[in-house]
Amino acid sequence: LLHGFSDNETGWIQFGEVQHIVDMAISKGEIPPMIIVMPDGKVSWYINDAEGKNRYEDMIFEEFIPFIDKTYRTRATKEFRAVSGLSMGGYGSLIWSLHHPEMFSACAAFSAGIFTDEEMRNMPVERYNTLYAKIYGENKPENRITEHWKNNSVLELMNTLPKEHVEKVRYYIDCGDDDFLYQGNSTLHIIMRNRNIPHEFRIKDGTHNWTYWRSNLTEGLMFIGKFFHR
Repeated sequence: LLHGFSDNETGWIQFGEVQHIVDMAISKGEIPPMIIVMPDGKVSWYINDAEGKNRYEDMIFEEFIPFIDKTYRTRATKEFRAVSGLSMGGYGSLIWSLHHPEMFSACAAFSAGIFTDEEMRNMPVERYNTLYAKIYGENKPENRITEHWKNNSVLELMNTLPKEHVEKVRYYIDCGDDDFLYQGNSTLHIIMRNRNIPHEFRIKDGTHNWTYWRSNLTEGLMFIGKFFHR
């Protein structure tokens, strides 16, 4: 369960009240018992950076997940592993699912940090340099759509990867109607509909805040739990 930009591994506990929400859902039989792991993603966007100096994504799959499976009472197979997150973490959950579909049965992305190519090109230089330059490379607006960007663009991958590759993971996508990330999330839904890729898409009343995520976490975990059930 991945946190958002500028937050850390305590965000979902302190502000998201995840332990209370999940315990209640388990006690009501709404979701199966599950181990929830919350790594500190810093501001990595959960991927390897353009220069290969901060290989965060490699660390997760080569070291972190194997450590969790070795240390805790997990069922260490795709069928019983899922990924979820909000904002930057929603992006992370989607990009991990697209890069590593052999690892996850389901993905629930809340208010995912998805941007169209046009949004990236038109982003003010100061904002781009603050949020994305260290990840995607310091480029002028006309040169931002690099191979590294394409390889880590949820929209590009969802539109170009083989359909059978994408369909190895089941997707739940949720975004508030007043969220500033509405364009990328809506575009993702359109791409998936046009390609007939199974997914659930929710637009609900709300914006980009913890009130929205607390209110909708259970429904995303219920979606995930369906694929754990035997």
